[in-house]
Amino acid sequence: MHTEEYLQLWLDTYIIPRRRPNTAACYRRAVEALPPDVKRCELAELNGLRLQAAINHQAERYPRAAQLTYTALHVAMNKAKALHLVAFSPMDGVEKPEHSARKTAILTVEQLPAYLSAARSVPSWPLLLVMATCGLRRGEALGLTWAAVNWQAGTLAITQQRGRVAGRGMQTAALKTRASARVLPLAGPVARELAAWRAGQAVLTRWVLDTTPERLARDHAAALEAAGLPHVTLHGLRHSMATAAAETGAPIKLLQGVLGHSSYKLTADLYADHVRPAAYGPVLDTMARVMQV
Repeated sequence: MHTEEYLQLWLDTYIIPRRRPNTAACYRRAVEALPPDVKRCELAELNGLRLQAAINHQAERYPRAAQLTYTALHVAMNKAKALHLVAFSPMDGVEKPEHSARKTAILTVEQLPAYLSAARSVPSWPLLLVMATCGLRRGEALGLTWAAVNWQAGTLAITQQRGRVAGRGMQTAALKTRASARVLPLAGPVARELAAWRAGQAVLTRWVLDTTPERLARDHAAALEAAGLPHVTLHGLRHSMATAAAETGAPIKLLQGVLGHSSYKLTADLYADHVRPAAYGPVLDTMARVMQV
Protein backbone atom coordinates (compact mmCIF):
# COMPACT_ATOMS: atom_id res chain seq x y z
CA MET A 1 0.00 0.00 0.00
CA HIS A 2 1.35 3.42 -0.94
CA THR A 3 1.60 5.97 1.86
CA GLU A 4 -0.79 8.30 0.03
CA GLU A 5 -3.42 5.55 -0.20
CA TYR A 6 -3.12 4.77 3.49
CA LEU A 7 -3.29 8.41 4.54
CA GLN A 8 -6.42 8.99 2.48
CA LEU A 9 -8.10 5.95 4.03
CA TRP A 10 -7.00 7.14 7.47
CA LEU A 11 -8.52 10.57 6.85
CA ASP A 12 -11.80 9.15 5.53
CA THR A 13 -12.14 6.55 8.28
CA TYR A 14 -10.78 8.09 11.47
CA ILE A 15 -10.41 11.84 11.05
CA ILE A 16 -13.17 13.36 8.92
CA PRO A 17 -16.08 11.53 10.64
CA ARG A 18 -14.75 11.95 14.18
CA ARG A 19 -12.86 15.22 14.44
CA ARG A 20 -14.09 18.79 14.33
CA PRO A 21 -14.20 20.18 10.77
CA ASN A 22 -11.34 22.62 11.38
CA THR A 23 -9.12 19.88 12.81
CA ALA A 24 -9.94 17.53 9.94
CA ALA A 25 -9.15 20.29 7.45
CA CYS A 26 -5.75 20.85 9.09
CA TYR A 27 -4.94 17.15 8.85
CA ARG A 28 -6.00 17.06 5.22
CA ARG A 29 -3.77 20.04 4.40
CA ALA A 30 -0.87 18.33 6.16
CA VAL A 31 -1.32 15.23 4.00
CA GLU A 32 -1.63 17.27 0.82
CA ALA A 33 1.57 19.17 1.63
CA LEU A 34 3.70 16.01 1.73
CA PRO A 35 6.21 15.76 -1.15
CA PRO A 36 5.47 13.27 -3.96
CA ASP A 37 8.32 10.93 -3.03
CA VAL A 38 6.81 10.42 0.44
CA LYS A 39 3.31 9.86 -0.94
CA ARG A 40 4.52 7.32 -3.51
CA CYS A 41 6.60 5.39 -0.98
CA GLU A 42 5.29 2.03 0.15
CA LEU A 43 3.97 2.41 3.68
CA ALA A 44 6.06 -0.51 4.94
CA GLU A 45 9.21 1.11 3.52
CA LEU A 46 8.62 4.57 4.93
CA ASN A 47 11.30 5.63 7.41
CA GLY A 48 11.89 8.45 9.85
CA LEU A 49 14.83 9.88 7.95
CA ARG A 50 12.71 10.56 4.87
CA LEU A 51 9.89 12.04 6.97
CA GLN A 52 12.30 14.23 8.93
CA ALA A 53 13.76 15.58 5.69
CA ALA A 54 10.27 16.43 4.38
CA ILE A 55 9.28 18.16 7.62
CA ASN A 56 12.57 20.08 7.81
CA HIS A 57 12.14 21.29 4.23
CA GLN A 58 8.61 22.54 4.98
CA ALA A 59 9.79 24.20 8.20
CA GLU A 60 12.26 26.37 6.31
CA ARG A 61 9.38 28.46 4.96
CA TYR A 62 6.35 27.46 7.01
CA PRO A 63 7.42 26.44 10.54
CA ARG A 64 3.91 26.38 11.98
CA ALA A 65 2.58 24.28 9.10
CA ALA A 66 5.51 21.90 9.58
CA GLN A 67 4.52 21.45 13.21
CA LEU A 68 0.99 20.52 12.13
CA THR A 69 2.39 18.06 9.59
CA TYR A 70 4.50 16.51 12.35
CA THR A 71 1.44 16.12 14.59
CA ALA A 72 -0.77 14.69 11.83
CA LEU A 73 1.85 12.15 10.79
CA HIS A 74 2.37 11.05 14.39
CA VAL A 75 -1.36 10.34 14.74
CA ALA A 76 -1.55 8.62 11.36
CA MET A 77 1.49 6.41 11.84
CA ASN A 78 0.55 5.38 15.37
CA LYS A 79 -2.79 4.24 13.97
CA ALA A 80 -0.98 2.31 11.21
CA LYS A 81 1.03 0.56 13.92
CA ALA A 82 -2.12 -0.23 15.94
CA LEU A 83 -3.69 -1.70 12.79
CA HIS A 84 -0.58 -3.88 12.25
CA LEU A 85 0.06 -2.25 8.87
CA VAL A 86 3.61 -1.43 10.02
CA ALA A 87 5.77 -3.02 12.70
CA PHE A 88 6.62 0.34 14.25
CA SER A 89 5.77 3.98 13.65
CA PRO A 90 8.21 5.59 11.19
CA MET A 91 7.67 8.81 13.16
CA ASP A 92 9.54 7.36 16.13
CA GLY A 93 12.64 9.49 16.50
CA VAL A 94 11.43 12.27 14.20
CA GLU A 95 11.94 15.62 15.89
CA LYS A 96 9.31 18.34 16.02
CA PRO A 97 10.35 21.52 14.18
CA GLU A 98 10.77 24.62 16.30
CA HIS A 99 8.48 27.59 15.98
CA SER A 100 8.44 30.49 18.40
CA ALA A 101 5.66 33.06 18.40
CA ARG A 102 8.23 35.51 19.76
CA LYS A 103 9.59 35.69 16.24
CA THR A 104 6.18 36.42 14.76
CA ALA A 105 6.02 39.90 13.29
CA ILE A 106 3.87 42.20 15.39
CA LEU A 107 2.71 45.79 15.44
CA THR A 108 4.27 47.86 18.20
CA VAL A 109 2.38 49.99 20.68
CA GLU A 110 3.31 52.99 18.52
CA GLN A 111 2.11 51.31 15.30
CA LEU A 112 -1.25 50.00 16.56
CA PRO A 113 -3.01 53.40 16.50
CA ALA A 114 -1.99 53.94 12.86
CA TYR A 115 -3.25 50.46 11.98
CA LEU A 116 -6.61 50.99 13.69
CA SER A 117 -7.04 54.37 12.02
CA ALA A 118 -6.52 52.80 8.59
CA ALA A 119 -8.61 49.71 9.41
CA ARG A 120 -11.61 51.92 10.18
CA SER A 121 -12.02 52.43 6.42
CA VAL A 122 -12.19 48.74 5.41
CA PRO A 123 -15.34 46.57 5.43
CA SER A 124 -13.96 44.18 8.07
CA TRP A 125 -13.37 46.99 10.56
CA PRO A 126 -15.34 45.59 13.56
CA LEU A 127 -13.54 42.24 13.44
CA LEU A 128 -10.09 43.76 12.95
CA LEU A 129 -10.86 46.08 15.85
CA VAL A 130 -11.60 43.27 18.32
CA MET A 131 -8.68 41.17 17.10
CA ALA A 132 -6.23 44.03 17.63
CA THR A 133 -7.65 45.19 20.98
CA CYS A 134 -9.00 41.97 22.57
CA GLY A 135 -6.54 39.40 21.21
CA LEU A 136 -9.11 37.22 19.46
CA ARG A 137 -8.14 34.40 17.14
CA ARG A 138 -9.38 34.71 13.56
CA GLY A 139 -12.05 32.03 13.96
CA GLU A 140 -13.26 33.56 17.21
CA ALA A 141 -13.69 36.96 15.53
CA LEU A 142 -15.53 35.43 12.58
CA GLY A 143 -17.84 33.61 15.01
CA LEU A 144 -18.86 36.71 16.97
CA THR A 145 -22.58 37.46 17.17
CA TRP A 146 -24.22 40.58 18.53
CA ALA A 147 -25.64 38.44 21.33
CA ALA A 148 -22.07 38.05 22.58
CA VAL A 149 -21.84 41.78 23.30
CA ASN A 150 -23.17 42.84 26.69
CA TRP A 151 -23.53 46.58 26.22
CA GLN A 152 -24.54 47.26 29.81
CA ALA A 153 -21.64 45.32 31.36
CA GLY A 154 -19.21 46.29 28.63
CA THR A 155 -18.09 42.73 27.92
CA LEU A 156 -17.61 40.38 25.00
CA ALA A 157 -18.34 36.64 25.35
CA ILE A 158 -16.20 34.25 23.28
CA THR A 159 -18.25 31.06 22.90
CA GLN A 160 -17.65 29.70 19.38
CA GLN A 161 -15.51 29.94 16.29
CA ARG A 162 -16.32 30.03 12.60
CA GLY A 163 -14.40 29.21 9.46
CA ARG A 164 -14.50 27.78 5.97
CA VAL A 165 -14.70 24.01 5.65
CA ALA A 166 -13.92 22.49 2.27
CA GLY A 167 -17.15 21.61 0.44
CA ARG A 168 -19.37 22.94 3.23
CA GLY A 169 -18.84 26.71 3.19
CA MET A 170 -18.68 28.73 6.39
CA GLN A 171 -19.28 26.56 9.45
CA THR A 172 -19.58 27.28 13.17
CA ALA A 173 -17.66 25.01 15.54
CA ALA A 174 -16.71 24.64 19.18
CA LEU A 175 -13.76 26.62 20.47
CA LYS A 176 -10.21 25.33 20.33
CA THR A 177 -10.10 24.35 24.03
CA ARG A 178 -12.27 24.72 27.12
CA ALA A 179 -10.04 27.61 28.22
CA SER A 180 -10.87 29.44 24.99
CA ALA A 181 -14.38 30.16 26.30
CA ARG A 182 -14.07 33.47 28.11
CA VAL A 183 -15.72 36.81 28.80
CA LEU A 184 -13.57 39.83 27.99
CA PRO A 185 -13.99 43.41 29.16
CA LEU A 186 -14.39 45.88 26.32
CA ALA A 187 -12.51 49.15 26.58
CA GLY A 188 -14.87 52.10 26.38
CA PRO A 189 -13.60 53.34 22.98
CA VAL A 190 -13.85 49.82 21.54
CA ALA A 191 -17.45 49.42 22.73
CA ARG A 192 -18.35 52.82 21.28
CA GLU A 193 -16.79 51.94 17.92
CA LEU A 194 -18.76 48.68 17.78
CA ALA A 195 -21.97 50.47 18.69
CA ALA A 196 -21.38 53.15 16.04
CA TRP A 197 -20.65 50.53 13.38
CA ARG A 198 -23.80 48.60 14.32
CA ALA A 199 -25.93 51.73 14.19
CA GLY A 200 -24.65 52.53 10.72
CA GLN A 201 -25.72 49.22 9.16
CA ALA A 202 -28.82 49.23 6.97
CA VAL A 203 -29.37 45.50 7.51
CA LEU A 204 -28.17 43.61 10.56
CA THR A 205 -27.63 39.86 10.83
CA ARG A 206 -26.90 37.87 13.95
CA TRP A 207 -23.19 38.10 13.12
CA VAL A 208 -21.11 41.10 14.08
CA LEU A 209 -19.87 40.74 10.51
CA ASP A 210 -20.82 37.94 8.13
CA THR A 211 -17.66 37.62 6.08
CA THR A 212 -15.04 35.06 5.03
CA PRO A 213 -11.46 34.42 6.16
CA GLU A 214 -10.25 35.47 2.72
CA ARG A 215 -12.05 38.82 2.80
CA LEU A 216 -10.86 39.44 6.35
CA ALA A 217 -7.27 38.81 5.30
CA ARG A 218 -7.59 41.12 2.28
CA ASP A 219 -9.00 43.92 4.39
CA HIS A 220 -6.23 43.45 6.96
CA ALA A 221 -3.59 43.68 4.22
CA ALA A 222 -5.27 46.80 2.82
CA ALA A 223 -5.20 48.47 6.24
CA LEU A 224 -1.50 47.70 6.67
CA GLU A 225 -0.73 49.11 3.23
CA ALA A 226 -2.79 52.25 3.81
CA ALA A 227 -0.98 52.87 7.10
CA GLY A 228 2.44 52.20 5.56
CA LEU A 229 3.12 49.40 8.02
CA PRO A 230 5.15 46.19 7.50
CA HIS A 231 3.46 42.85 6.84
CA VAL A 232 1.89 41.27 9.91
CA THR A 233 -0.37 38.23 9.72
CA LEU A 234 -3.90 38.28 11.10
CA HIS A 235 -2.69 36.10 13.98
CA GLY A 236 0.05 38.68 14.47
CA LEU A 237 -2.66 41.10 15.63
CA ARG A 238 -3.31 38.79 18.57
CA HIS A 239 0.39 38.75 19.42
CA SER A 240 0.55 42.52 18.98
CA MET A 241 -2.19 43.06 21.56
CA ALA A 242 -0.66 40.60 24.04
CA THR A 243 2.86 42.00 23.67
CA ALA A 244 1.59 45.56 24.15
CA ALA A 245 -0.27 44.46 27.28
CA ALA A 246 2.80 42.68 28.68
CA GLU A 247 5.02 45.66 27.96
CA THR A 248 2.69 47.95 29.88
CA GLY A 249 2.65 45.69 32.93
CA ALA A 250 -0.22 43.22 32.50
CA PRO A 251 0.37 40.12 34.68
CA ILE A 252 1.01 36.91 32.75
CA LYS A 253 -1.84 35.15 34.57
CA LEU A 254 -4.23 37.86 33.39
CA LEU A 255 -2.97 37.50 29.83
CA GLN A 256 -3.55 33.76 29.99
CA GLY A 257 -7.24 34.33 30.67
CA VAL A 258 -7.61 37.09 28.08
CA LEU A 259 -5.99 35.00 25.35
CA GLY A 260 -7.80 31.80 26.28
CA HIS A 261 -4.62 29.76 26.72
CA SER A 262 -5.05 26.39 28.41
CA SER A 263 -1.78 26.65 30.35
CA TYR A 264 0.11 29.37 32.18
CA LYS A 265 3.38 28.00 30.80
CA LEU A 266 2.32 28.67 27.22
CA THR A 267 1.53 32.31 27.96
CA ALA A 268 4.69 32.77 30.02
CA ASP A 269 6.87 31.22 27.32
CA LEU A 270 5.41 33.61 24.76
CA TYR A 271 5.25 36.87 26.66
CA ALA A 272 7.23 36.82 29.92
CA ASP A 273 10.21 38.41 28.15
CA HIS A 274 8.05 41.43 27.34
CA VAL A 275 6.95 42.25 30.89
CA ARG A 276 8.40 45.64 31.79
CA PRO A 277 10.71 45.78 34.83
CA ALA A 278 8.34 48.12 36.69
CA ALA A 279 5.77 45.32 36.77
CA TYR A 280 8.02 43.49 39.23
CA GLY A 281 7.84 46.42 41.67
CA PRO A 282 5.22 44.85 44.00
CA VAL A 283 7.22 41.61 44.14
CA LEU A 284 10.40 43.47 45.07
CA ASP A 285 8.54 45.49 47.71
CA THR A 286 7.22 42.29 49.29
CA MET A 287 10.67 40.72 49.36
CA ALA A 288 12.09 43.84 50.97
CA ARG A 289 9.49 43.66 53.75
CA VAL A 290 10.22 39.97 54.30
CA MET A 291 13.93 40.68 54.65
CA GLN A 292 13.20 43.22 57.38
CA VAL A 293 11.37 40.70 59.54
